[in-house]
Amino acid sequence: MRLALLLPVLLTAARAGNAQTLNIIAEPSTATIYRFKVQDNSLVPIGTGRAELKLQKNDPNTIVVRLDGFRDATRSFPTGEKYRDKQYTLFLSKRVIQLSALPYDAEIRIDGEPRGTRQVEVELEEGQAATVEVVKRGFAPVQKVYRWEKAGEMPPTKDRIELLDRRVMISASPSGAELFGDDAKIGDTDAELTVRRGTCATVRAAKPGWIPVERNYCNKDGLPETPLADRIALAGRVVNVNAPSGARILVNQKQAGTGSFQVRVAEGACVQVEVQQQGYFGYNREFCVQPGVAPEPPQDDNVVLDPDDSYAASSASDQANVNVTVEVAAGMPEERAWKLLASIVLSHFDVLENSDSQTGYLRTAWQLKTYTRRGGSAPERVIRSRIIVKRASDDPLRYTVKIVSEKNKYAGVSVKEDENFEAWDRLLNVYRDVIAEMQSRLK
Repeated sequence: MRLALLLPVLLTAARAGNAQTLNIIAEPSTATIYRFKVQDNSLVPIGTGRAELKLQKNDPNTIVVRLDGFRDATRSFPTGEKYRDKQYTLFLSKRVIQLSALPYDAEIRIDGEPRGTRQVEVELEEGQAATVEVVKRGFAPVQKVYRWEKAGEMPPTKDRIELLDRRVMISASPSGAELFGDDAKIGDTDAELTVRRGTCATVRAAKPGWIPVERNYCNKDGLPETPLADRIALAGRVVNVNAPSGARILVNQKQAGTGSFQVRVAEGACVQVEVQQQGYFGYNREFCVQPGVAPEPPQDDNVVLDPDDSYAASSASDQANVNVTVEVAAGMPEERAWKLLASIVLSHFDVLENSDSQTGYLRTAWQLKTYTRRGGSAPERVIRSRIIVKRASDDPLRYTVKIVSEKNKYAGVSVKEDENFEAWDRLLNVYRDVIAEMQSRLK
């Protein structure tokens, strides 16, 4: 009877004596080995790098190997199974990087696949690499590659990628406009501009025949944020006026250049362009940027000037429009001298407007000579000339003679409009020897 009572106790003791103990090794050796407690779902450390695991009945005998920067390795050793090996090694084979991103709503992509925002885990096996890209509209994306090589540097356990550089989507009109960022071309019509943190960038939109437009963007504290997108519209036009070398180019009656000049015409405005060169008829043209009202300005205006024949029929003279003294020879009567002067004048001019021998004053009427542009029908150049004679002194007897030579400013204006004429430093060839003849014959 006593033996029967002791038998269960002995069997229990025997079973307890037969409980298995396993040696658990962690790799890397710096990893901590934990035993999972089912009762309260907790982990109890039992060693670092190496530990003994006593298998318990009615327990999954779950082991967790943990090391910062690695994915946990877990294995269970349920009772009832026969474990031939007494030693088991648990390898931490997956590297884990806790990756966060700023701004917090930036999207994190791993090998091209969206994984979320704010914070994600990047998992690597030995010999593998992962490409991480952080993107957000309005920012320049940042890409980073993490590698876990056996002989290489270990990837970090934690990392943060912050988007600092801003990106602006820029479009230009009209289509085909070129976009330049700090003088380097970045696109045609559309482009992406990256503005680095702490800097400013200038974008210039340009197209032949249009006034360029510049826009400035800054990525600095205290300044307005760069826009997500911007549109640059070209409005005013540019006309390349190409005239003969040495020709004067006037814009709105002010000299702007010589030979060639880029004339800018603002949106809604008009500009008057005039080209002048000695010996040629002037060139006048108006350019307007008024869609639907005026013709569109050309990109280039190649000016060919027509020769002004009045130059071939004249000579530059220092006697034009100045008083020249003519002295009468001693002993020549004033009456004879006056008749000689009048005779010489009338040999060149048809009409005397005023003649008074008593006061010694003579003035001819204007004598006109017109010149027509080649291929034209109406006169464009009008040269008017007259002679004015005045007695300067009686003893000795002297006269001052002035040949007035003037040219018109604008064609089609009445010759009686004095405001349309200006002094000309040339004399028509028919008058260039008049004063010399007077000086010769009155000696």
